[in-house]
Amino acid sequence: MSEMRLSEKLHAAFEQQLKDQAMTVILKRGWQYYIDGQVNSANAGGHDNLYGVVQGSDLYAVILDAGHFRYSSCTCPHQGFCKHMAAVYFQYCNEQEGGHVQAEKAYFRLLGLTSASTLLKTHAVQPPVAEIALDPGEQGSAADWLEWMEATHGETWRKCRHSLHALQPVLSSLKGLSKDWEKPRQRLHWGTAILFVLEQAERAITTVDSFSRYYHEMSFIRMAEPWVEHLYTLISELAPKEMDAGEEAWADTLVATVKKRASSMEQQLFEWGFMYLALCEKLSENRGWYERELSSMLRFAENGDGDAENTSFVHTAIGMMFYFDSRDELAIRHFALTSFDRSQRVIYPCAAQRMEEGKWELVERWMSFLFEHVYKVRNGRTVGPFLTLCRRADQDRPDLPVWTDYMTQLLPHSYSELSDHWLDRKRYEEWADLQMLVGSRPEEVGAHALREIAKLAPGALMPLYHQSVEACIQTRNRQGYRMAVKQLKKLERLYKADKNAARWDRYIDGLVRKHQRLRAFQEELWKGKIVT
Repeated sequence: MSEMRLSEKLHAAFEQQLKDQAMTVILKRGWQYYIDGQVNSANAGGHDNLYGVVQGSDLYAVILDAGHFRYSSCTCPHQGFCKHMAAVYFQYCNEQEGGHVQAEKAYFRLLGLTSASTLLKTHAVQPPVAEIALDPGEQGSAADWLEWMEATHGETWRKCRHSLHALQPVLSSLKGLSKDWEKPRQRLHWGTAILFVLEQAERAITTVDSFSRYYHEMSFIRMAEPWVEHLYTLISELAPKEMDAGEEAWADTLVATVKKRASSMEQQLFEWGFMYLALCEKLSENRGWYERELSSMLRFAENGDGDAENTSFVHTAIGMMFYFDSRDELAIRHFALTSFDRSQRVIYPCAAQRMEEGKWELVERWMSFLFEHVYKVRNGRTVGPFLTLCRRADQDRPDLPVWTDYMTQLLPHSYSELSDHWLDRKRYEEWADLQMLVGSRPEEVGAHALREIAKLAPGALMPLYHQSVEACIQTRNRQGYRMAVKQLKKLERLYKADKNAARWDRYIDGLVRKHQRLRAFQEELWKGKIVT
């Protein structure tokens, strides 16, 4: 046994550098060299170095510099960190108190199965540890990996009572196991790892008491956002037409895993349905896969137990799959069988996409379907997105009056959107008519809008001011009369801007005669110099 040892802190830092820089395949080969007894010696020397000799195709001398890892070297032809260096490190761990158990723990830490900073205390004898099965490797299937992840990390959720921090190192270590794989298979493996930790989070939220559940749900969702976003990125990078049989089987396992979650009636933390749809949209590039999955979902919808399965999700998924295939009428038919409150988030993008493509017959069909459901509910959550689509459609196809008809029928919920739309479209008369319809006064609609219309279309504002003046007079009090005079002054400027002074004179003469018995009003007209 070596008499000299690395300090605990230096040992931990050294091992972390090994974990970060050494490829998994190098570590595994070094472990095999150590197991086969090919390390002749491994000793700690001065200047924080480890020295060793390894029997390979030749005898190789190894120096591991714990203080400056980049200065480590081996006399073998390999450039950089090699299997002989890994073997020497494992042998050094073996020669500490604890023997082979120490080396085994170091190996698992370097593979990412446990924290690299959790080293054995110096001089502390540890009891034997249970055998940990090696991971399935690159040739393992998705099912093998999910089984292994569950066996190895399946209790992590118990540490997530108040936070998901315990899952981050698990995810990092799982991703690290495939860092040397080919990219297509690596994406599938990383996606599997993300789904595993998301399921762990779903289990963790069930332990939270109902009083604080909302707070923890928001906290968990925020922490998991980067994982979910990475999953969507990985899905978008898949190449379904280039997958081999093993990769297709792996993808099918991922789809089945997500679909099982999405179709569950249990309260869910994450949007599993959207993850499933993202997978379907990408994998549908392979026509054979699309046909198989669609047939499976149709059978699911026909035979599913309504008490156990989320039928709304099933029909939403089928609707989207028909939409991917440009069979819009069938898509709408299935969306009609869903809970609109839950499915509307995927329906609106369908209509928007058809607008982008300029398929206006289909757009009219989608918008008719949406209006039918929006009109029944008429709340901010449903009206807002629908009005956004209506405004966009009216910009592209103003010759079709149906878009503004929809917005008008949704008043008063659509007032703000419709008012802004008329201003954007510079349809000032329609804008003014809308203000009069809902009883808005000029001072309530925004100074910027009034200035714009007064400059470009003063005549459009006149009826609005006429209505406002009459409303002020009807208050039958001095304050109302003063407000009426202020409005009359603005109205006079509009008539002058419209170059219609004669009409202004006739209007004032008629107003004075109409209210000649209101002496207080007549006084305010005189004070305001409206009449002389």
